[in-house]
Amino acid sequence: MWYTNQQFWTPNRIYRWAHRLTNLFCKVMGKLEVEGTYHIPREGGVLIVSNHISLLDPVIVGSAANREIHFMARSNVFEVPGLSQLISTFNAYPVNRGKPDLGALRKTISLLKDGNVVLIFPEGTRSVDGTLGKAHDGACFIADRAEVPTIPAYHSGAEKMLPRGEKRLRRAQLKVRFGEPIDFTDIVESDVKREKYQQMGIKMMGAIAELKDTM
Repeated sequence: MWYTNQQFWTPNRIYRWAHRLTNLFCKVMGKLEVEGTYHIPREGGVLIVSNHISLLDPVIVGSAANREIHFMARSNVFEVPGLSQLISTFNAYPVNRGKPDLGALRKTISLLKDGNVVLIFPEGTRSVDGTLGKAHDGACFIADRAEVPTIPAYHSGAEKMLPRGEKRLRRAQLKVRFGEPIDFTDIVESDVKREKYQQMGIKMMGAIAELKDTM
């Protein structure tokens, strides 16, 4: 049986209950407001690309999404006893920072081709002041190779709920907006893949910026 609650569904019982709890947390602590979930296809692989402002981003965007998500987390997080098992249960998988991690890229593409939803942060690291940065080539490589809908997302409030360097949670208004799939069909093909990925990255971050401007 598929579980449905405010357009959310998954056959994964553990994730289902976790989503209930995190959604409740976001509503109580942040009066969570969500728009555009209808842009996320109900079936098949989907790549969600979002701005990155806080360690809470996967929790907040995942609570707003209407499908079970998978996401990358820094590899050193998996070295923390207890935390590793917890986030792995909720579909986190490691990625090495500072250099291209082909293993993580391949895993992401495999998850997408198998019909899953994956959340990634194209900027690669949290923004210090909320300003959108450039998309890394890895995000564009995934979007290009997986050949699934790429949905932009923009969220705000997480940087106030858990400011950078802080450990104490604060109440803050949370907003998440999902946009329509990004159309990459007008990207000019190039023998130099990096040039293609640069074009895709500009489009990707532009789509996220448009959501920011309409919030």
